[in-house]
Amino acid sequence: MASTKLEILTPQDMFYSGEVESLTVQTLSGDEGYLPGHVWCRKLLKEDGKIRFREAGSAETKTAYIKGGFVEIRDIFTVYSEDASY
Repeated sequence: MASTKLEILTPQDMFYSGEVESLTVQTLSGDEGYLPGHVWCRKLLKEDGKIRFREAGSAETKTAYIKGGFVEIRDIFTVYSEDASY
């Protein structure tokens, strides 16, 4: 399966950087999923939300908890948030 780079950034540091096959985020209007090659977009994220992603070559999905922000889907996926944790 195709993969793309995901970066999760907070004001303190880069929380995560790696290759993923999929990303699901909680936006203000509900859950949205993205795969490599998705049309470019930018969406606001739920204030106390979570994101789920599957790393390249893995069958398991990881979950990170975030404090608002936005996701930018371009050639790479970037999540900007006030805070992130597992």
